[in-house]
Amino acid sequence: MDGEEMPHTFTLRIERLVYGGAGLGRHEGKVVFVPFSAPGDTLLVRPVEEKKNFVRASAVRILDPGPGRTDPACPHFGACGGCHWQHLEYARQVEAKRGILEELLHHRFPETAGLPVSMAPSPQPFGYRSRARMRFAGTGAGAAVGFFRGGSHTILDIDHCPLFQPSLNEALKALRVRRRSPGAEREPGEIDIACSEQEGAWAVGPGRTLRRQVGGFTYRLTPDVFFQANDFLVEDLAVLVDAAARDCDPAAALDLYAGVGVFSLPLARTFRKVVAVEGSPSACRLLQSNAAGAGFGHLQTVCADVADWMQGAEARDFGLVVLDPPRTGAGERVMEQLRRWRPGTITYVSCDPQTLCRDLARLVPDHYRIDSVAGLDLFPQSYHFETVVRLARV
Repeated sequence: MDGEEMPHTFTLRIERLVYGGAGLGRHEGKVVFVPFSAPGDTLLVRPVEEKKNFVRASAVRILDPGPGRTDPACPHFGACGGCHWQHLEYARQVEAKRGILEELLHHRFPETAGLPVSMAPSPQPFGYRSRARMRFAGTGAGAAVGFFRGGSHTILDIDHCPLFQPSLNEALKALRVRRRSPGAEREPGEIDIACSEQEGAWAVGPGRTLRRQVGGFTYRLTPDVFFQANDFLVEDLAVLVDAAARDCDPAAALDLYAGVGVFSLPLARTFRKVVAVEGSPSACRLLQSNAAGAGFGHLQTVCADVADWMQGAEARDFGLVVLDPPRTGAGERVMEQLRRWRPGTITYVSCDPQTLCRDLARLVPDHYRIDSVAGLDLFPQSYHFETVVRLARV
């Protein structure tokens, strides 16, 4: 039916991108979301899900491409669930993320309308990842190693990812060899891979320890513990968090969801006491080793669930609290304890602006004001980004 409109299709112009990756347009009074679309596109689309106030649709054909469209670098783009925006020039991705963050923040907290919102681009939009979680299934020549297909739990087999640093693609190759060798387990599963380009080394699974230099500190890590994946912005992120400490009471600081200490170690240069709370035993051991290597005996590591520890801990007079929770956010228990403890300054580092706004609403505007907001594009080619928000006690 080339050249003709297919049944149940309609023409749509994409206005902008939204968090989640889709483009947004409007048709007959309803908002329409279309994945893999670009602002300014005129598309022929087909609805795939229709609700009372919105429609999810797929693009049948691009009638007139919007400005900034480009050819994806990866042959798996559109099928692989890892990337959402490879069809967009990188500068437009960054501006879209800045606009998304600004809209979410100003809508939820109108008092921030005059607050500037920035989005730092990644120096490299490809070849930036130093870690990833790979999925696998099957054995022998038919083994699949890769990522989930978009919207499914089917594994898309890949042998190279353009987002990976060279050493991480070497780790992927080694994992494929392992999975296709005799004796590999048959059950499907997942495994973490990581690399250190500084060492020229990579690791698969929890065994080998890698070393990374960030901001003058050496961090020991393994693939199974959390560490920021974008090598080119992790130092900028640490500097942003450390900058929030400059005007704080230097007696004590608290680092929640501390990982291996990317924020804890810089804070230990400023504060006389730093308490770092982390739920992963593996990460805690590495954090203790990293603190000892830096000579910071005043950095106390607590291996515990953050919410549980805060519930049982005595309120302390922390001049600064830093928290970097997982994508699900800190949640009610943690934010309520922060409200009760009333630290002078809170720095919230988030990889999901929606859970960030939900958590901040428990403190802002009655107890804290938002002093600054900075975005960093740690995840080029996807809709994800990192946000650093500094709160000052009212």
